[in-house]
Amino acid sequence: MTEITEYQKDLIEALTNPKEAAAYLNAALEEVDRETLLLALRNVAEANSGPEQDTA
Repeated sequence: MTEITEYQKDLIEALTNPKEAAAYLNAALEEVDRETLLLALRNVAEANSGPEQDTA
């Protein structure tokens, strides 16, 4: 596994904690660009969604 993949996995795991997710989103809100906030929202949503289901 690459370092980026490991980082993303660790990030998603950390964002399942509501306090971690709130701090992460607050940091993203302090950034100027919209893309940073959208990425943060996507990461928190991914971390807090249920297990992926096969819809096929």
